[in-house]
Amino acid sequence: MYMKIFCTLLISIISFMGCTCGKYYSEAKQIVDDLNVESLLGQMLIIAVPSNKIDEKTITIIKNYRPGGVILFGYNLNNGSCKSLAHNLQKLAMESIGIPLFISIDQEGGRVKRIQSGITQFPGNFALGVVNDPSKTYTMAQILGIQLRLSGINMNYAPVVDVNNNPDNPVINIRSFGCEPALCASLGGAYIEGLQNSRCIAVAKHFPGHGDTYQDSHLTLPVIYKSLSQLENVEFVPFKQAIDAGVECIMTAHIAFPRLGINIPATMSSFFLNDILRKSLKFKGLIITDDLEMKGISGIQSYGNAAVNSIKAGADILLISSYDNHVQEIIDSLKKALANGDISIELIKSKATKILELKLRYNIMQIKDGKLSLKNYEPEPDDLKLLQQADALNTELSQSSIVFYSKNTIHDFVIDNRNMYADVTSKNDNLISIFKKENVIMDFPASNKKNKILLIDASSYSITELRIMLKSLKPYSKVLLLITGNPYPYIKHFGNYSMLMSFSDTDESLRQMALCLKGVFEPKISHPCLPGNTQ
Repeated sequence: MYMKIFCTLLISIISFMGCTCGKYYSEAKQIVDDLNVESLLGQMLIIAVPSNKIDEKTITIIKNYRPGGVILFGYNLNNGSCKSLAHNLQKLAMESIGIPLFISIDQEGGRVKRIQSGITQFPGNFALGVVNDPSKTYTMAQILGIQLRLSGINMNYAPVVDVNNNPDNPVINIRSFGCEPALCASLGGAYIEGLQNSRCIAVAKHFPGHGDTYQDSHLTLPVIYKSLSQLENVEFVPFKQAIDAGVECIMTAHIAFPRLGINIPATMSSFFLNDILRKSLKFKGLIITDDLEMKGISGIQSYGNAAVNSIKAGADILLISSYDNHVQEIIDSLKKALANGDISIELIKSKATKILELKLRYNIMQIKDGKLSLKNYEPEPDDLKLLQQADALNTELSQSSIVFYSKNTIHDFVIDNRNMYADVTSKNDNLISIFKKENVIMDFPASNKKNKILLIDASSYSITELRIMLKSLKPYSKVLLLITGNPYPYIKHFGNYSMLMSFSDTDESLRQMALCLKGVFEPKISHPCLPGNTQ
């Protein structure tokens, strides 16, 4: 009896969900049928804007290009409110285009953060990997998503689910959860579910995987020499989990795979985007290119050709980090491809329909009384209650991710007001300020050398600068390197020195590093992704 009732309810719920999705798709298709070519192509573009306010140039850009979204950078948020800028951009879009925008941002956490105030600055992915608690990662992402939506952001280019299995990787490193596929999959899936539960769209990146490179696709076209089975066993694992977690968007990587016969960026590869991502991994969401102005793309093709080839390969949205001539070149090339039959109008309409369906489903817009309108985000009471946990969770995550890398013990470096003194050297005034506030920097007699420790903020210095500095340390009995960024270069060149690592340069991570040096808590003493024996 009860099982029959349960099954009936389950079927009803599934049917309701199906009808809801069908409703959004039907509404999106109706909107698309009324759009001209310029508006259809515009929906496939996410572009930058030049200012932190709605100036004449911004108005012209939105009117002329009719983009489906904008990406905000740090310069957009200097001396201004993200919420007011986002609101004014949406207002401008409704007046100029009649369709709300994806307002997107790179707010990964840790060292990649565009919004500097107004939202909780959680530690980055590698720090979360040290903690390795999916439930806390879920809650953190949910809080972040609520805060982003309250700030006017509806799409976050996160999480990075690349497996960082190359210590020489110059661009991913601590943006990854770690070097193990299962870890990246577990935490990546939790992050996605938490972020999207707050109605902020997640973008898993960078498919098919940017972790095993020693080059930066911002500067060149990296190459990975791996077989398909190797990719399936490592790089694809977190993306499979991301898809199972319901990720709405996946961002491509500008990387070539010569062993598979792919000598062009994966962004323009039908094999990766269609055969693997769509058919094999069964991803049905939106495929977004990484920035087409990165040298991994722009260094080998014109912007227009790259855009056309990416769309033909399977991309739905083209990301461009500027707002000037390159955007017009891309639009002109797409129009030309339509005119000569290289791309069909049916393909463009199908992509625009998926884009608008997502905007409807995530309450970015709505059709009310037969008219399309912007829908303002309204958090639930439980969401507002959850926000009250943000600071405590940030403290817990930041503290639990501190790692001591040394053959010594942390007690050799704990600052004791009675007989231990420390200097701190750093180019980061904020770190100095936080350490002073926590009384880690102590005054000492000039002649007292006995218990003098030098704390070096290694992340402030180049390898060459640090090498020179370490040659002149005779007055100090002990030296500890503070690593707030990528640890691998310092381990490689200075592995014989003791290191305290936070993998994050947020204020809270720096504060927890200071508290650790005061003996408030014990740091972790090992990490599977760091080379060597730390015991």
